[in-house]
Amino acid sequence: MNTVKKGRAGEDKAEKYLKEKGYTVLARNFLSRQGEIDLIVRSPDKSTIIFVEVKSWKSVPAEDLERSIDFRKIKKIRQTSLIYLSSQAGELYQFIRYDVIFIQKNQLHHIEGAF
Repeated sequence: MNTVKKGRAGEDKAEKYLKEKGYTVLARNFLSRQGEIDLIVRSPDKSTIIFVEVKSWKSVPAEDLERSIDFRKIKKIRQTSLIYLSSQAGELYQFIRYDVIFIQKNQLHHIEGAF
């Protein structure tokens, strides 16, 4: 499976997981000049908008998964999230959160408020 297909499969798995937990998917693969956000969701209680980075690997030590999101990646995600928020003039959220979902083989690890 090539990298793009593997990434899409991971995003599919993450999206399914989030929907099962009651989240509403607002956007997928939101792209701007600053970067891309894999998933943008609304919390089940509708108070929080969450920007989700999805990382999936076949076999990587768990500690390497967490290191895969460096300062530059975080900066791009934050800048892109501001662009998304500014494009949603009528929507108001009490909170904003940045999550990461790591997928390794058949295990999914959801880190809420990762950065």
